[in-house]
Amino acid sequence: MSRIAIPARDDVPAESQEMLNAIAKQLRFVPNLYRTASISPNALTGLINFRTAISGALDMQTLTRIALVVSQVNECQYCLSLHTYLGMNYGGLSPTEMALNRQGTSGNAKAKTLVAFVQKVMRIGGKVADEDLQSMRDGGYNDAQIVEIVTASVYYLFTNLINNVFDTAVDFPKVEMEAAAEEAT
Repeated sequence: MSRIAIPARDDVPAESQEMLNAIAKQLRFVPNLYRTASISPNALTGLINFRTAISGALDMQTLTRIALVVSQVNECQYCLSLHTYLGMNYGGLSPTEMALNRQGTSGNAKAKTLVAFVQKVMRIGGKVADEDLQSMRDGGYNDAQIVEIVTASVYYLFTNLINNVFDTAVDFPKVEMEAAAEEAT
């Protein structure tokens, strides 16, 4: 159960209504994450602007992979459930691949470089070694893409923190935290 009252669509501040309407138009409903953030129109604005910026920079599969590994590191069940749902329905990723991504690996060499890097960034607060950056470059990512990957990682950290702090009720098929370790072995 959430630790905050998630407002009904009609009960959010007036400043948040238009933003929630845009989310509903895009996703066909408003996930609890956005309804929770809508309590603060400023936070919701930041969340949506951040999401818009990264969604224009990276493709859906890359974003899903980043979201899965960041959410696994931060043990965010809400985000794991959301991004597993999106990955299966819109991202073109198999359940096996998503389980691997959650563990910082992949069946695809370039994706393996990506998720291993993101996992390390999250675990050590971004203080990566020169070799880690070189590994990304050798793996096919240029410096602009690395900046975008770090930016996307921070966006997903932002959503993880909101959902972990408030224990947001999962409104997608629930993914258990232990599932990734079992599936990846």
